[in-house]
Amino acid sequence: MVTSLMVFQAIVSVLLILLVLLQFGKGAEAGLMTSASDSVFTSGQQGNILSKITVVLAILFIGNSLLLAKVQSVSSGKSLMDSVAPKAIPLNATQAKKAVVPAPIKETETK
Repeated sequence: MVTSLMVFQAIVSVLLILLVLLQFGKGAEAGLMTSASDSVFTSGQQGNILSKITVVLAILFIGNSLLLAKVQSVSSGKSLMDSVAPKAIPLNATQAKKAVVPAPIKETETK
């Protein structure tokens, strides 16, 4: 299931990128749509259709991202940091001075 969701996410991502690149900016006359494709859509229809498809793909992208995050968090109950022992470090210099550090044990020589 996770693999199919990731493939779907990749397809939606590529389509979303392409649709954003195809759209014209406000007042801009440049884009990937050339004059040959102008006969297919009028300028009003082109922006309207592309913007609606972009909104649908964006909703699919966000929804699938949330679903993937939910599935991954449920399936993995462990963290990478579970095996690491916590370290107690003083928060500031005054606490460091108050910290009790055991004195080194001196070995006495017997003669």
